[in-house]
Amino acid sequence: MHDAEEVPAAPDPRAAPPVPPSIPSQRAVPPGPWSAPPNAWIPGQRTPPPGEYFPPTYPLPVAPLPLPLPQPSRRGRGLLIGGALTLVAALAVGAGFVYVNRTPLSLNDRAAAAGPEPTAAHSSLTPSDAADAALEAQATALLAGDEKGWLAAVDPGQAKLRSRYRAMFRSLRGLGVSHFVYHTSVDPVDAKRGTVDVTTEVEYCFATDKCPEEKDNASDGPPTITQQLTLKKVGNRYLIAKLTAQKDRDRQQPTPWETGDLAFLSGKRVTVAGARSERKYFRQVLAAAEKAAVVNDRFAGLVANPQQKYRVYVAGAKQWKTWYGGITDKWVIGYAMPLSDSGSDVVLNISAVRTDSEVLATTMQHELGHVVTLGGAYRTSGGTGDMWLEEGIAEYIGWYPRPATASWRRSAVRALLSSSKRPKSIAARAPGEDAGPDASDAFYGLGHFTADCLARKYGQGALFTFVRLYLRENRDLDPASREAFGKPFASVDKTCMAWIRDRV
Repeated sequence: MHDAEEVPAAPDPRAAPPVPPSIPSQRAVPPGPWSAPPNAWIPGQRTPPPGEYFPPTYPLPVAPLPLPLPQPSRRGRGLLIGGALTLVAALAVGAGFVYVNRTPLSLNDRAAAAGPEPTAAHSSLTPSDAADAALEAQATALLAGDEKGWLAAVDPGQAKLRSRYRAMFRSLRGLGVSHFVYHTSVDPVDAKRGTVDVTTEVEYCFATDKCPEEKDNASDGPPTITQQLTLKKVGNRYLIAKLTAQKDRDRQQPTPWETGDLAFLSGKRVTVAGARSERKYFRQVLAAAEKAAVVNDRFAGLVANPQQKYRVYVAGAKQWKTWYGGITDKWVIGYAMPLSDSGSDVVLNISAVRTDSEVLATTMQHELGHVVTLGGAYRTSGGTGDMWLEEGIAEYIGWYPRPATASWRRSAVRALLSSSKRPKSIAARAPGEDAGPDASDAFYGLGHFTADCLARKYGQGALFTFVRLYLRENRDLDPASREAFGKPFASVDKTCMAWIRDRV
């Protein structure tokens, strides 16, 4: 267990910190329709969603900061680093699907009907059963590492489609796919074309994540994607002749493994993946991610969420606008994407972080912080009401071992606590829809100060016990506080509000 003495001491609160020079805001975003994904916030347009990381409006220092820390200078550009959005898991499609033309049967029950080569036996199957048999055989081949068997389900006359499926196979195998199941809804046969249209919900898991067996009242089940397929009769079999691309932010599509042949670089604790065009940045990203993993492994143990390995995707310009529905807002530079309650992916906009080592390091440590504190948890609460702790603990991890007084958000918190809108509780509400970047700076900064207070006053172990109980195990606020800190939340709240006012 780690106590408060392990947290670096804060600068003397009696010393007046230097006030950073103000500069005109460069964060204005033109009005227009909401086009960013659910975990991306455009300043001035809507409230940052749960789990969102809102960086400051001034530059991060490039060199590592010594302790005691000087006040960083203001940033001349704005950045957003997305967090682990707690609402996305609730929007993901669950396991299972309604069969529209026949009694729902598990595809596993018909595995014996499928085979890598056409046989006369296939002529006795209905078209819908034949289509299911082909997909079942394909999934079995994937898990067995049989590329030839995987491609046997694809029309040999469709060269581009086969190349696409070959890339999908290699990407999934590179990611360590451990679970891949089709659940289908098959339309009636188009007699004129000799085809059947199939809607599939594909369950998938990777070996380094946990894999929930199925959706129930204690799990959202495995992550899923939707595919629209057309299978046509080739000899005695129905084979995939068309795969319609899906782009849906709510359903987190397309995933990186759907959209191209990924390249990989694996370290001790992190696997970095991305398009081959971005391989030149892999070593830089891996080095930063491995350092961040060392910090986060310690905290993962404190919340009982150890990670087998972290997964970080490096997105170039094309991938950034495509993966998980795509991001078009120029302020977003990275995010953590939950995969149901299986695990989480971290995605970086490499063009925004590759030239600033401090941005890259802080982003990585913060995002992996979301992975360990929220990833793989079945959340029954969520929403903006938990953001004060979700973002506060991610900021605490992102800056660790530096204290909240070193954060560039300190001046924004000071201004908030001196204003007429000062919060009365550490469990502050998230900024409203009309909030600007200053309000968001203050909100995230206050969350960081809150986590710092809880660690110093009650011990770091108690802080992460509270995070585990409240964010991961869905305990109510006061019972979680009493168990973690030995005090009612009202008492803890009063203590930390006073502590923060003395230090900002």
